[in-house]
Amino acid sequence: MIVNMHNLISWYNKNRKRIWIYIITIILIFLISRRLVFMLGKRDNIANNNVLEENISNDLDSISLSSQKSAITGQNTNISKEGITVIDNFVSYCNSGNLQQAYGLISTECKEEMFPNINRFQEIYYKPIFLNGNRTVKIENWNGDIYLVDYAEDALSSGIYSSENNIRDYITICKDSENNYKLNINKYIGRTELNKTSQVDNLQVKILRKDEYMDYEKYTFEIKNGLNNKVLIANVDDYENVSYLLDKNNIKYDAIATELSEVQLTILEKQTKTIQIRYYNPYSSTRIIKRLVFPKIFLNFDLYKTFQNKDIYRDYQNIYFDF
Repeated sequence: MIVNMHNLISWYNKNRKRIWIYIITIILIFLISRRLVFMLGKRDNIANNNVLEENISNDLDSISLSSQKSAITGQNTNISKEGITVIDNFVSYCNSGNLQQAYGLISTECKEEMFPNINRFQEIYYKPIFLNGNRTVKIENWNGDIYLVDYAEDALSSGIYSSENNIRDYITICKDSENNYKLNINKYIGRTELNKTSQVDNLQVKILRKDEYMDYEKYTFEIKNGLNNKVLIANVDDYENVSYLLDKNNIKYDAIATELSEVQLTILEKQTKTIQIRYYNPYSSTRIIKRLVFPKIFLNFDLYKTFQNKDIYRDYQNIYFDF
């Protein structure tokens, strides 16, 4: 056994250089092969994406898709041909002045938020964009089902081109209860039903839903005052303590207090009231909101108003919701 081991060591010492050349050569061949497989796969993916992008673009009449990649992440994203076609149809209907068909492609939630009837759609959206002639439209995936949409003047039809008249929107593709594709337009992203309830003393606050826009979020509350006196849910003059959102990093996003009034935020004794509050929380694909807070609720507003020195009043409460 010792002799055999000695012979093996002796053989290795004589052939060591050759052995290591073989080992290194095998490792290099393996690494090069893996790299080639990766590059070929990446090239095939790029080719497939280009083919998919070309196939989608070839079937579109009124819009063009600029890229298969998300404008936010820079990564390839799954493009829904059916969803893109709905945007294309919407623009086609608007360019041809077919308001009824265009209006029919808008989601129920978006109509409730901005366009309760076709006349409102015509005044708020159609006229500012399409009244002066057809638009050429370029779209780009922003994130998920959200698309950046650039409406440009159609120089061929108008004979004049000016970038000053270009309009940018964000359109979100969604589905209705019957699984039909619909659109949220005018920077409206969509609705989330929340139905969360919090209570202090005999005051109950319920978040019904959240409506998300590119520039802000809007929450709808139902407030039930079971007390025998008026309640002020927040003081609009103390704008930092009206209400706010907190994200996972404890960054605060205040309510837009300038839109609110004392009358709106006052709940009479035994009254149930619905209020809506907007918050400075523009859309972010990574931001996570963890809490909504009403930090300073006046449980007896009539008593508060009797004090000349408001600092004496102490009957405050707070309500918060965790998500």
